[in-house]
Amino acid sequence: MQLAGKRALVTGGGTGVGFGCARRLLEHGAEVWIVGRRDDVLEEAVGRLNAIVPNAKISFQVCDITVEDEVKAAVDAAAGAEGLDILVANAGSGYPGPILEAPIDAWQFCCELNIVGTAMCIKHAGLSMKDHGGGSIITISSVEGSKVGKWMAPYSTTKAGLEMLTRCAALELAPFQIRVNCVAPGYIKTEALAENLSEEFLAGLVESTPLGRGGEPEEVGDAIVYLSSGMGKWVTGQVFSVCGGLSIPQGEDFEEVNRMMYGDEVMDACIGKKA
Repeated sequence: MQLAGKRALVTGGGTGVGFGCARRLLEHGAEVWIVGRRDDVLEEAVGRLNAIVPNAKISFQVCDITVEDEVKAAVDAAAGAEGLDILVANAGSGYPGPILEAPIDAWQFCCELNIVGTAMCIKHAGLSMKDHGGGSIITISSVEGSKVGKWMAPYSTTKAGLEMLTRCAALELAPFQIRVNCVAPGYIKTEALAENLSEEFLAGLVESTPLGRGGEPEEVGDAIVYLSSGMGKWVTGQVFSVCGGLSIPQGEDFEEVNRMMYGDEVMDACIGKKA
């Protein structure tokens, strides 16, 4: 129980990656507050988490991270008199559109949520941690923050900005023993992706992922536990890709040349192809 006695706040904790992170924190002994915009989603999530982790210390509060007063209220609730120990700044979203067509709303939405909202969470969590001896802040980016793709520029650009925000915060908050790191997931099997992307597109993501599958939200949570616990006490200002290898820069595939040199039988064995 590496996190026993720790108090954690997870934004966007009602579904997807946020839910998986909250689950792992609870399983490792932390007391967790999840926040989001919809109380019905949060209440359902609390019920599911209680069923998965008996006797879990789990609470929820409605919070729009783009409203600073609501962020402060959520941090104050999670911190209590003891102070906040862990922030998982997970809330974020995207807005598809070609650069030549995307409306200004697309850019403003992504900037306000992915960068400004996260900055407000870091600010108020940091103030609580500063007064109570330190803590761990983890932001959630995406492989799209560093791996250039098409037609999602507002999302990718603001996730790249989020990673720079993480590094800036790590330097500024280090004197107070507050560690700030970032986790960048690849394709994670969440409700939102299943609802908004076609099966063909998701199959393509799996094919592009070297480990050959989508990740589970709880596997992002495993990285959160590491960065929140004493195991990660010497780590700050880092971006961790939890992506099954999707972020690996890939060049040309020279399989054909190798088949000419070594033969099909050898190459089939090397790539795990069954006869």
